[in-house]
Amino acid sequence: MRILAVIQIAPIPEKRAEILQILCSIKEPVQALRDCLECRVCQEESGEGMIVYLEQWQSWEAFMRHLRSETYAKILEAIELSREMPSVAFFEVSSIKGMDLLNAVRSEKGA
Repeated sequence: MRILAVIQIAPIPEKRAEILQILCSIKEPVQALRDCLECRVCQEESGEGMIVYLEQWQSWEAFMRHLRSETYAKILEAIELSREMPSVAFFEVSSIKGMDLLNAVRSEKGA
């Protein structure tokens, strides 16, 4: 079972650079942790300019350790700079499909 963490932040315009700096500064250290599979910082260029922070973890136990860490406290600092209540979601993923599913579905369309 994998854990996917998705945080969406609507930055206060004058705090956008600070949020990105915080999240980008922890990206590599988080990704270097043994059970972290992925860590990404994404941002919309248009609209409200949402910032999305993603983590993918190998195990629930590793993710729980991460939530208690000083590093995660920095993520919470970034969340506090949101102009509205951020969206925070943790998903337990039991199955992952990829291009094989896409190709299979697209092949069925033509059949």
